[in-house]
Amino acid sequence: MIGYLQELRARAVKIEMTEIPAKMDSIVEAVIYGHALPAYAREELDLIWLEVEAEEEALLEPPTEEELKLLHPNFDV
Repeated sequence: MIGYLQELRARAVKIEMTEIPAKMDSIVEAVIYGHALPAYAREELDLIWLEVEAEEEALLEPPTEEELKLLHPNFDV
């Protein structure tokens, strides 16, 4: 069974949100060294989870006509 943090890290890496693992490490390190409360860390990790989910959903949406024109200016849509 994959843990919450492992799953979050894997999902972020899969969609190339490269800043997320470092952000997670920083949060966990802050708790370990006593600079942050575990409840605060959990809230921050939950916000990161929502951020990753939102990015995953955005990637599933097909591009709009305008986005296609920007990506492929020589292609008539």
